[in-house]
Amino acid sequence: MKKQNPAASAFAPARLSSDVENELTKTFPSEDVLDRPEFDARDFINRNFPDEPSLSDISPFANQLRIGMKELDDQLSKASQAQRLAAHQATVDLKDAKVAVTHLLDKIQDIHGKAHQSEVMVQDICRDIKQLDHAKQHLQATLTTLKRLHALVQAVDQLELKASQRSYTETATLLQSVNELFAHFDAYTNVHKIVELHSTVRGLQEELKAQVFADFSSVGSFESIEDTFPSKTAMQAVLNNLSAACAVVDALGKPTRTKLVHVFCQDQLSSYEKLYGDGGELAALEQAEKRFSWFYQLLRAIGPRLEVVFPKPWQIERRLCIFFCEITRNHLLNQLGNETPDEINVMALLKALQRSLLFEKDAAARFEGNASVDGGDDEIDETGEIISRDSAEAIKRKYRRKKLQADEKGHHDVKPGSNALNQDKQQSDSLDCDQDLPTIVGFISRSFDPFMTAYVQLERKNMAQMITDGIASEIVDRNGQLPVFSSSVGMFAYIRNSVQRCTVLTNGQTFFNLQNEFKRCFQLYSQRMSQKLPAYSNSIHSTNLAAENNSSSNSSVATSSSHNGSLGSSSSKNGLSVEKLEELCFVINTAQYCAETLPSLEDVIRQKIDPAFSKAIDLSAEIDIFHDVAAASMKCVVAGVERLLDDSLQAIPKLNWQSWETVGDENSYVVQIGQQVRLLVPIIRQMLAQVYFVNFYDKFTASFIPKILQAIMKCRKVNQVATQQLLLDVCALKSLFLQLPVLVTDSSSFSGSTDVPARFTKFVTQEFGKIEAVLKLIGTPNEMLIESFKIMWPDGSPEDLQAIMNIKGFRKQDQSSYLEILGKQGRSLGKIANMEKMNDMTESLKKNMQHFAKVPFPFHNQ
Repeated sequence: MKKQNPAASAFAPARLSSDVENELTKTFPSEDVLDRPEFDARDFINRNFPDEPSLSDISPFANQLRIGMKELDDQLSKASQAQRLAAHQATVDLKDAKVAVTHLLDKIQDIHGKAHQSEVMVQDICRDIKQLDHAKQHLQATLTTLKRLHALVQAVDQLELKASQRSYTETATLLQSVNELFAHFDAYTNVHKIVELHSTVRGLQEELKAQVFADFSSVGSFESIEDTFPSKTAMQAVLNNLSAACAVVDALGKPTRTKLVHVFCQDQLSSYEKLYGDGGELAALEQAEKRFSWFYQLLRAIGPRLEVVFPKPWQIERRLCIFFCEITRNHLLNQLGNETPDEINVMALLKALQRSLLFEKDAAARFEGNASVDGGDDEIDETGEIISRDSAEAIKRKYRRKKLQADEKGHHDVKPGSNALNQDKQQSDSLDCDQDLPTIVGFISRSFDPFMTAYVQLERKNMAQMITDGIASEIVDRNGQLPVFSSSVGMFAYIRNSVQRCTVLTNGQTFFNLQNEFKRCFQLYSQRMSQKLPAYSNSIHSTNLAAENNSSSNSSVATSSSHNGSLGSSSSKNGLSVEKLEELCFVINTAQYCAETLPSLEDVIRQKIDPAFSKAIDLSAEIDIFHDVAAASMKCVVAGVERLLDDSLQAIPKLNWQSWETVGDENSYVVQIGQQVRLLVPIIRQMLAQVYFVNFYDKFTASFIPKILQAIMKCRKVNQVATQQLLLDVCALKSLFLQLPVLVTDSSSFSGSTDVPARFTKFVTQEFGKIEAVLKLIGTPNEMLIESFKIMWPDGSPEDLQAIMNIKGFRKQDQSSYLEILGKQGRSLGKIANMEKMNDMTESLKKNMQHFAKVPFPFHNQ
């Protein structure tokens, strides 16, 4: 075994764990190299004595280390001694603390025992006192109960006496006191005396109730009280007695008060029942206005007497008004229910409803203090006559009513020094009355809703007649941005007034039914607009119209429209007249005007109708109908212009192209097409919105240019000179079509865009490029035809080549040899052979058709 070198072990440092080293570093921070955890003695010696000459300083360095070690030993010795002394002192202090805690526990136990002894002593002392307290409380309760029982017995005796004397003032006070005293005996309901008193008081209450009802019955109607009591003194005494009786009724409770008010209202309105009830002299619907005048006259006659008799919290006038409304509603329901919708006098119905609404508004403002109904409508005076809202009397009544409401509010406030208990009771009674009473608004008017069918039918009839008259007149309104049929302006004006008329009366089911009639009106108007389209538009528009309208009138409209217009079978040779063109433009503008006005109308209806119906308001189907009418009219305009140019196109194959010798000016058919286009296009441009005009020349160009190629393909034996002439003609037509977006008449002051859209120029150039390519092939020498065909028409078929040879006048046997050379017999039909099946417009043009001009016309600003 190898022995360890003592010298090496002397320099080996003591290794501690990393945690210990870290804690020592935190506890005893030091900058000394010897204190570092990574200290290496060998490196330290080599660093301080790197060579032999440096060893001469080793003795002083060693002495210095010995001195340091001695100082450290001294410090360690002192610290160890101090630690031993501190440990001894801590042991002594701990023993002293334990002794002190033991003494403290002994004292606490002693105090706890003494406290328990004191508590037992106090309980012994207070036991007798508690018994005396309980006895005192029972004695006081007994004495109080006896006093209350004595007071109750006396009060019942006094009540019995005063009731027999009909002294209502004292009786009311006694009855109130008896009720309050009985509240203290709720726990003694099994005591014989209490049961006996209860029975006595109930009997007295029934007796008082009978007396009060008899007194009111003896007086009868307050309107004729002067006939029963001619003397003012006697009448005043009777009224005062009835006022005291009302105090008794208040003490008898709410059920008695409710019954008395009901009986009283019946007595006051008995004459009204005779006059306006079933079989009455004024029971007819036409006499409804007199009902409210009668009631106001009644209030004016008995109002001062009601104030004397009835307490203000009873709100007797309001209750009388509600009772009157209930009777009136029953009368009107019976009257209207006995008639069919055709038998009802609509004007009388509307007048009665309007009068009912005015009455409800005025009564609510007068009796309920409802500020929300105090609006800008007319009012009613005390005699039931209508007061204009702008009159001086109406303004006076408005401020008088506001002052009265302010006074009533101040009256209900608790004032310093007043009887707060009585005021609280009055406010509580008034609150109870308010909670029991229904609102007057709508009490009568809502009963008209089930019978407003006649009104809706009248509006439907008026709208249908208005449309018929407007269409027949064919007047054009040129006051707007674009000319439209004045019938459309009149239609929306009528509908706006109809909305106002209806919402003044009701905004519920009747208004919802009326807006359905508006939809039928729009559908009818769109059908009448469709009838103005030429006969050839039937196949275009009838499908869309049938999809939007499910009514049975569609078939008749389609039939009648087939016999209208200036472009029927009898006039197809002449095509589209200027007058008919203008009419079609009016149809487009009118349809656009209607489609743009309907969203505003939809918003107005949704805002004014009852919220329960607002989500069901939707005019999108009607908007789509007018868009369809505009689209169908646009197709008619395009087709009509094409018909005017058909004769010119048909002249192309009829020319003798075989013997054509010179290339000169454009042919007559080019001149005719140019004249027609320059005449009609500016008219269309002036009549239509820019977006519709763009849609027109897009559709017209996409449809007509292929027809030019079809006409050329019908030509036969076209020589090379004729081909050059055709190229010249096509070039002239190309220039004409490139100017379509900016064509104007010489006298026109049109200030629209003068730039031709780049996409339109590209489209026209491409379409005429196909025609020019065909003409170049036609003018190619026969020996170069196959090679030119392959170069100019790389995807061409044998049928395409055969069509070119037909135009050049090739014989059948020559065509076969050329087709053999081409080597493509039996292929599918070519593009030129299929030219008649080409689509009339590209996808971009179809999308363009979907964008309609936006002419602002807010419905509610008319």
